[in-house]
Amino acid sequence: LFEIQGETATYLGTNVDEQDLPQDFVATASTMSSPFATDYMSSTDCTYTLTVYLSTEVYDMYDTQNHAPAIWTAIVVVVIILAGVVFFSYDIAVQKRYQKLFNSTAKTNAIVSSLFPAEIRDQLFGTGKKKNTSSNNNNKKNSPNDDDDEEEGFDAAGTPAESTKYRLKNYLAEEDGAMTAAGGAGAASGPSNLVNPGDDEKIREAMAGIDMHETKPIAELFPNTTVMFADIAGFTAWSSVREPSQVFVLLETVYRAFDNIAKRRKVFKVETVGDCYVAVTGLPEPRKDHAVVMAKFARECLEKFNELSKQLEISLGPDTGDLAMRAGLHSGPVTAGVLRGDKSRFQLFGDTVNTAARVEATGQRNRVHLSTDTANLLKEAGKEHWIKKRADVVTAKGKGELHTFWLVTPGQEHVDEVNTNDPEFAHRAGLKLEEIEATLPPKIQRLVGWNVEILKKLLQQIIAKRNAVTNKRNYDAQLNRLESEINQRKQLMGEVIEVIALPKFDAKSHKNQENPSKVVIPEDVVSELRLYVCSIAAMHRDNYFHNFEHASHVTMSVSKLLSRIIAPSDIMDQEEGGNLASALHDHTFGITSDPLTQFACVLSALIHDTDHLGVSNAQLVKEKHAVAEFHKGKSVAEQNSIVLAWEKLMSPSFTHLRRCIYGTPSELERFRQIVVNNVLATDIFDKELQTIRKNRWEKAFAKSGDNAGAEESAEDAINRKATIVMEHLIQASDVSHTMQHWHIYRKWNERLFAEMIHAHKQGRLPFDPKAGWYAGELGFFDNYIIPLAKKLKECGVFGVSCDEYLNYALENRREWANKGEEVVAQYIEKYCKETSEDEGGDDKEGGK
Repeated sequence: LFEIQGETATYLGTNVDEQDLPQDFVATASTMSSPFATDYMSSTDCTYTLTVYLSTEVYDMYDTQNHAPAIWTAIVVVVIILAGVVFFSYDIAVQKRYQKLFNSTAKTNAIVSSLFPAEIRDQLFGTGKKKNTSSNNNNKKNSPNDDDDEEEGFDAAGTPAESTKYRLKNYLAEEDGAMTAAGGAGAASGPSNLVNPGDDEKIREAMAGIDMHETKPIAELFPNTTVMFADIAGFTAWSSVREPSQVFVLLETVYRAFDNIAKRRKVFKVETVGDCYVAVTGLPEPRKDHAVVMAKFARECLEKFNELSKQLEISLGPDTGDLAMRAGLHSGPVTAGVLRGDKSRFQLFGDTVNTAARVEATGQRNRVHLSTDTANLLKEAGKEHWIKKRADVVTAKGKGELHTFWLVTPGQEHVDEVNTNDPEFAHRAGLKLEEIEATLPPKIQRLVGWNVEILKKLLQQIIAKRNAVTNKRNYDAQLNRLESEINQRKQLMGEVIEVIALPKFDAKSHKNQENPSKVVIPEDVVSELRLYVCSIAAMHRDNYFHNFEHASHVTMSVSKLLSRIIAPSDIMDQEEGGNLASALHDHTFGITSDPLTQFACVLSALIHDTDHLGVSNAQLVKEKHAVAEFHKGKSVAEQNSIVLAWEKLMSPSFTHLRRCIYGTPSELERFRQIVVNNVLATDIFDKELQTIRKNRWEKAFAKSGDNAGAEESAEDAINRKATIVMEHLIQASDVSHTMQHWHIYRKWNERLFAEMIHAHKQGRLPFDPKAGWYAGELGFFDNYIIPLAKKLKECGVFGVSCDEYLNYALENRREWANKGEEVVAQYIEKYCKETSEDEGGDDKEGGK
C-alpha cells in the first residue's frame, strides 16, 4: 500500500486495514494486465486490481461535480451586469436631467426675452456691450474691445462679474425659476454653459459678498418713443358674470394675438395689467418712425380684437362680441430699465407714460386716441390722412385740457341698433327650417352657436347616464302617443304642480357611468339641435329688452347657477365612494345627479321669452289680443312661449333630438313638468301663482319648530325643495342683471326703459314710464330683488353665488339711489325727445 503526495510515494506496507483508509472517495477499480507491471511484478500472465483511495482535499480539487466555481463565476457576472445597468441608468438619468435643465434655461431665456428688450436682456446676462455714459453722447456704444478702466471679469463697480455658468447654476438652484436681478442673474440657452464640477468652488468664492444694490442699475433714457395703452371697454362688467377660466381664455387669446403682431412689427410689449396692454416703440434701438410703427400696431390690434371677440362669443357667451378695445398713444422721452428686487421687471417711467394713460382713459370704444405730439409726428411722416382732429377738448386728470386726435381706422363706428319694427319676423316665419339660420344677424348666429354648445354638454351627460342603465327598453310607441297627447294641451295653468318628482339616486348606474366628455353625440342630433335653437332665435321679436339676446343672458345665468350648486364641506371632506355621490344627490335635492333636469332648466331659460310682443300681460288682456283670449288672460306671454316652443320641438324635424333628450315616458313627463313650471315662474305678477309659490316655500323651508311639513314623506320634502330651487333659479336669472355689475344693470335697465317708452309712444302703455322710473326701481329692489337674493342664500345649495348676487343687488340699489335720477335724465334725453311731457303713474311693473 502506497501513499502518494505530489511526486512523493511512501510505502505503507501490506498490513494496513482498509477501514482506516478514506472511504468517501474511492476510485473505480480497474484491471491491469502484465505488460503494465513488468518493472515491479513477475512476468506471469496474471490480472491485478489497483484500488485508489482519494483524500478529501484531492477530491475537492479535481471534482468536476462541485458547483462552487460556477456559482462564484455567476455571481461575478451578475455583479458586473448590475454595475453596468446601474451606470447605464445613471447615465440616462443624467442625460434626462441635462435635457430638463436645457429646457428650463430655454424657457427662462424666452421669458426674459419677453420681459426685457434684447439689449437690457444681454446686460442682465452679462453678455451685452458696455455703454459709454458720457454726457456728450448717451446713445453711443463702446466697442467690445474697449476696456475703459474695467478689467475683464469685473464690472464698473470693481466687483467680480458673474459668469454665464454661475448664472445658469443660480437659476437652476431656484425652485420657482425666479431670477436674481443683481448683475442680471439669468440663464443661457445652450448646453455649453453647464457648470463644470471643478469651477463651482471658484465661482462661489468669486461671488461671495456681492450685494445686488452695490452693482450699477440697468436703466437708460430714451428720448424718442411712442407709448400705447390699450384696454378692453366693458371688460369689468363682462368678467363679473363669467367663470374665472373664461376670463383667462379671453385675455390669453387676445394677448397672444397682440404679442404676435408686436413681434412682427418689432414693437416691445412692456406689460399687461389686468385688461390693460402696454407697449412701446423707439427702444431699445432708436428709430425715427416709432410713431408710425405704433399707429400701425394699434390699428392692427384694434381690428384683430374685433375679429376675436366675435369668434369667442360662441364659446364665452353673450356680450363677448360687444367688448371693444380702446387705445391711447403719446410720444416723448421715457426712462426705461430694470427695477430690481423680487420679481424684477422691465418698466417705463416718466411723464410720457402718464400722458399715454390719460389719453387712453379719455378715448372711446373701438377707437385709437392720439395726443398732439403723436399726431404731429404722423404729419411729419406724411401720414396726415391717418388722423382726424377730435371735435371736443378733453380734460385729463393732472393734465388739464388736451387737444387730441383720432387715428382713422376702417369700420371704427359700429352701433347695434334695435329694429323695433321687426320687418324680418314675419318673413322668417314663412321660411323653411334649413333657411332660417342664414336670415339671422351675425350676432344672433354667434349666440345660437353658444347656446348649442351649452345644450350639447348637457346632452352628453344625459347619454352617459342612459348608457349606464343595464335594463334598456324601446319606448318609441308609448312616447309617440304621449307626445301627441301633450301637444294637445294648450291651457297650461292646470299643469303647474306643487312637487316635481326627480329620480332617486342609482349607485350602480352612477358607478358604471362613463366620462360625459367622451360621449359622441350623433350628427343628426347635433344638426337638429342647432336647427331648433335657430328656430327659437327666429321666433324672438327684435324688442329692446325681451329679445333673444336677453334669453341668452338668462340662459348664461341659469348655467352658472347650476354649475355653482355645491355640497357642504362636511360632505366633500368624506372619502370618495358611493356615499359621497349619494350625499351630494340628497343635499342638492337630486338636481346635480339628473342631467335631464338641468337640460330642462337651461331650455326653459332659452324659450321663456319666445314671441314676446314687447308689452305687458295686462296690456294684452286690456287690448283683448288674440293670444290673451286664447290663454284666458292668465300668464299670457309665458304660456304663449311654451306652446310655440313645444310645438316646434314636437315637429317631425326634431325626432332624433327628442329621443336623445328623453327615452322613457316618465322622463318625458318630468321634462314637460319642469319646462312648464319654470317658464310660468317668470310671471312674477300673477297673484294666483304668487300665492302657490309662497305657500310652497313656507312648507318646504319651514323653520325648526314649525310642523308645516310634518306629515310629508322625506322623498316628497326633497322633491318639493328641488321644485322651489329650480323656480327661484330661473326667477333670479330672469332679473340677473339687477344682481350683477353696475354697468350690466345699467345696460338692461336702459333697454327695458326704451321698450316701455316705445310701447307708450304706440299707445300700448297706459302710463308714462319716465315719471316714476326712479322710485319704481327702488321699490323693485326692496320688494323683489333683494328678498329673492336672500332666498337663494336660504336654499343653501348655490355656494358663493348667492352671496355674490346679494352683494351686487345691495350695491346696485345704493348706486341707483345715488345716481338714479341722473341716469333717468339721460334716458329721457336719449329716448323721449319727441315725446310730450304727459302725466303718468309711478308703477313700472307692467313692463317686466
